[in-house]
Amino acid sequence: MKKLIYCFSGTGNSFRAAQIIADTLKDTAIVNVRKDPSGYSAEDADVIGFVCPVYEWDVPGRMREFISQLSVNPNAYIFMVATYIAVLGKAFETVEGILSSKGAHLSYARTVRCVASQCIAYPPFPPEKLMLPLMEKNMRKTAREISEMKHRKYPHMSAVTRKLYPKMMVPFLNIEHEYDKGFYTDSRCTGCSTCARVCPAKNITIIDRRPEWNHNCCGCNACVVYCPAKAIQFKIPQAYLELGNPISKGLKLPAKRKRYHNPHIKARDLMD
Repeated sequence: MKKLIYCFSGTGNSFRAAQIIADTLKDTAIVNVRKDPSGYSAEDADVIGFVCPVYEWDVPGRMREFISQLSVNPNAYIFMVATYIAVLGKAFETVEGILSSKGAHLSYARTVRCVASQCIAYPPFPPEKLMLPLMEKNMRKTAREISEMKHRKYPHMSAVTRKLYPKMMVPFLNIEHEYDKGFYTDSRCTGCSTCARVCPAKNITIIDRRPEWNHNCCGCNACVVYCPAKAIQFKIPQAYLELGNPISKGLKLPAKRKRYHNPHIKARDLMD
């Protein structure tokens, strides 16, 4: 039986979920969506999984692109796990829509609440000492249900969230390509290339031993939190200032702010 899990992970929460599921299923490969989907077809897979966080009330753009280009077995047991903290949005609807265009459908769907890790916007919360054990417990429960091939309907976007989406999220999505203009490195950068190698969107290139962001950023902050020298800094991009939104104006990365990543996941886990 061929079992594959396709995973997008920035700060490691989703990769940890994929890792636990793969260990429970046994003989299961985890494919980082950094890779070219043409080389990791699920056309002959019996179990297919998608694990990713929720960004802007949806799946990350790279995850969406990867699934759109992926060949899948429409008769497979297909599951999806979304890690998030507050608003789920239309994440499952997006993936189900892509799969249905290929004649496939989600067999199982579950959410797992995790430590919020958008360090550019806020400190990590809830407290790790409280949230991490709960995350592990829920991830293991989810893994057991998947190993038993249980079926579970996917949650839909709530009516309130659907109404708020155009006003709350679309303005940010329209300028998402400007987000990485806020990143820069200070004198501590050693040119180690960790940032480029963990970026799930392959958005970073190293030129003259310094990272350059190529404006295809999903805002996952993997580059920030896995930088061993804490050399990557952030200033609010002009486009976000011009948006005039209180949230966009509040983006910052204070020196003392913790750069959270899942403690079970190392940078090497997210590399090719």
